[in-house]
Amino acid sequence: MLRCAVIIPALNPPESLVEYVRTLLARGVARVIVVNDGSDASTGDIFRQLSRLDRCTVLSHPVNQGKGRALKTAFAYVLQEAADLTGVVTADADGQHHPDDVCRVVSALRRGDDTLILGVRDFDQAHVPWRSRFGNRLTSRAIRWLFGMAIDDTQTGLRGIPIQHLSWMSELKGERFEYEMNMLLNAIRRRIPIRQVPIRTLYYQRNAGSHYRSIADSLRIFVQIVLDLVVSVRRGDEALWSERGRKRT
Repeated sequence: MLRCAVIIPALNPPESLVEYVRTLLARGVARVIVVNDGSDASTGDIFRQLSRLDRCTVLSHPVNQGKGRALKTAFAYVLQEAADLTGVVTADADGQHHPDDVCRVVSALRRGDDTLILGVRDFDQAHVPWRSRFGNRLTSRAIRWLFGMAIDDTQTGLRGIPIQHLSWMSELKGERFEYEMNMLLNAIRRRIPIRQVPIRTLYYQRNAGSHYRSIADSLRIFVQIVLDLVVSVRRGDEALWSERGRKRT
């Protein structure tokens, strides 16, 4: 059995989420934690089916609090109830992450390893929706320009996180999509190794089920990058900036 928990934040998920979770459990994932982030009552049966699955836990927010808060709720649960795991893998509820790719990221986590795993998509493919291409290119170029790091998919929701990082990640600011960027920027500041694993680039119904707002959320994330730049300068993190400068050249 793969000693990782897969965390899935869910806001009004499709019925296919139940079979998706069954598949992950059948593939050997130790636990699946689904966070119902204030979904409509019409989706209640989906969460009831999930809660009846062995090794699947459903956590609930009474109202929508955002993806960042949903992730932090799950992180706190893991630290309290399952701290013996190697780590966690975060995945989306809308079908963008194939079970094969989730298991690939799970397998990339090794006990004692410090590396953050990113499942990265290929945004040059013709079927990628423009809003997804726009948002990722904006933030990827900003990170490359400001910090000298080439991250192919800054907004990927498929991430492998070693258990030892959950404590500080639980304390980060950010309640919505900007939280994942804040997580990535703090990993860079802490000099945590980052490994990029290619994954399928899947979009169902042109990504109609996504709750990501291409302009508003991309600007929110861009602001997070700029704020991180200001914080780094004020802290006088000369060693990190020197390293960034070398990478840029």
